[in-house]
Amino acid sequence: MHRFKLIVLGTLLAMSAGAGAASSSAGCFCSVVYYNDAGTVVGIRQPAACGDPGWGVVTNKSKVYAGCVM
Repeated sequence: MHRFKLIVLGTLLAMSAGAGAASSSAGCFCSVVYYNDAGTVVGIRQPAACGDPGWGVVTNKSKVYAGCVM
């Protein structure tokens, strides 16, 4: 199941990256993806309106994406 989530996440991230860069302003409907030192996704946090608040751990390496990623 975890492997399936990562495949879906990768697909959604690729689609989201094509939509343009997200602003980190307070009004942004954004999701944050957290990575470990090796560059592997270890957590996601997103708005409650996405239906799933996210999973995993929060690290100091992250990238902001516009909208929902899951």
